[in-house]
Amino acid sequence: MVFKPQKSKKRICAITLAAIILISAATASAQSPAATVTLKEAAEHLKTGDLAKAEHSLERLLKKRPNLAEAVSLLGVVRVQQQRFQEAEAMFQRALKINPRLAGAYVNLSFLYKQNNQQQRALAILEQAAKLLPLDADVLHALALLRADRGEFALAAKTLMAIPAKDRPGDYWELLSRFYITAGDFTKAEASLREQLAQKPDSISTLRQMAGVELKLNNSQRAWEYMAQALRLAPNSPELLFEFAQLSLQVNLAMEAVIAARKALMLEPDRPEYLLFLGNALLSTADFHAALPVLQRYVELKPQDAAGRLSLGWLLYLEKDFDNARRQLEESLRLNPEQTDAYYHLGIIAYETGDTARALELLSRVVERKSDDARAHLGLGMVYIREHQYEKARQALETSAQLNPEEPKVHYQLAQVYARSGDEARAQSERELYEAAQKKVEEKNRMSLRLPFSASQSAPKQRLQ
Repeated sequence: MVFKPQKSKKRICAITLAAIILISAATASAQSPAATVTLKEAAEHLKTGDLAKAEHSLERLLKKRPNLAEAVSLLGVVRVQQQRFQEAEAMFQRALKINPRLAGAYVNLSFLYKQNNQQQRALAILEQAAKLLPLDADVLHALALLRADRGEFALAAKTLMAIPAKDRPGDYWELLSRFYITAGDFTKAEASLREQLAQKPDSISTLRQMAGVELKLNNSQRAWEYMAQALRLAPNSPELLFEFAQLSLQVNLAMEAVIAARKALMLEPDRPEYLLFLGNALLSTADFHAALPVLQRYVELKPQDAAGRLSLGWLLYLEKDFDNARRQLEESLRLNPEQTDAYYHLGIIAYETGDTARALELLSRVVERKSDDARAHLGLGMVYIREHQYEKARQALETSAQLNPEEPKVHYQLAQVYARSGDEARAQSERELYEAAQKKVEEKNRMSLRLPFSASQSAPKQRLQ
């Protein structure tokens, strides 16, 4: 077997580090104190990169004890560092013939095969080792990583879990959670991350992972709490501020989102994704005056981005600047003709400016492309009312109410339609639904403006169960 020389020092170091990790087990079985001392010395020389001294120590030891498997395996690592790969393979194989239960030789040989793109041979050697040493932590750890590399994440997690609790490596829970996340088992990933967090409560990366997993489990509030805890640890991280802002908006804390996004933008001015998010967050708080320069700046930086044009167009509509709004929305559609939102916004502008035929055309196009768009059905209902087509208006509005019963405006319009047709009982029912929905919207708006803590300061620790 001829191995191609590897130019990457990082890849070669993987084998060196594996050997050093395994050296404690090797020295324990070396049988003589002198051999143990020499093996440890060789390992230290490997750590410091002094290959000549490591080689000299091991060759001297092997002259006295030619069948010391641990020394043979460690000399194989030296050969890897020297890029003498064929000799390294022979050393590892020789070590295994001397001692078929030498875990380090299996792991090193597997690394060598893996780095030479012989995945199947790498897997076979580790599976052989796992049969002989079913509880060896280093063998199971290497086998789990290799299975993950092959995309077998559920099997990788099962392999890792076979490691006895007392022998678990430092990255055990991190790896396990990563395997479960990639396998799509977010419940088990959450349990693994909790164990990891118990050991490292101030790990920002773990807190961010927990937030992501909670989102996958549809626990937005808990995701926000984990991100708040991460932000407490690193209050001046633009990335954390941005992630926290996104989650804040998701749990209806719009003002909190605005504060965090503003701080992120202060730390990294003109970062496009921060600008677009802040502009949309300001839109959600109805702070149109503040949102305008933010979205305009985004469009200057990203003129070919349809989403930015869409947001700016809608903002200009809300500011009653219909001509400029129309121009931005039409440009957004030119950049991305599949956007139903742009058609909807243009349809509403047409309605507001008295162009009923155009409004009907655009809103109908939205419904054709997206039949469950409650806003478009509501818009059509309003157009039909203006055209005195009350039966069509009733059908469109009832569809909208079924799709989104929490929208107050649809109940208000339905009440008008029912009243016109003489159905006072249903009209009264819709008025009551309108009042209830309106109260919910007002309460939601109040909640979005509350500040559990200022994002410009340290976030308090959250009590997480």
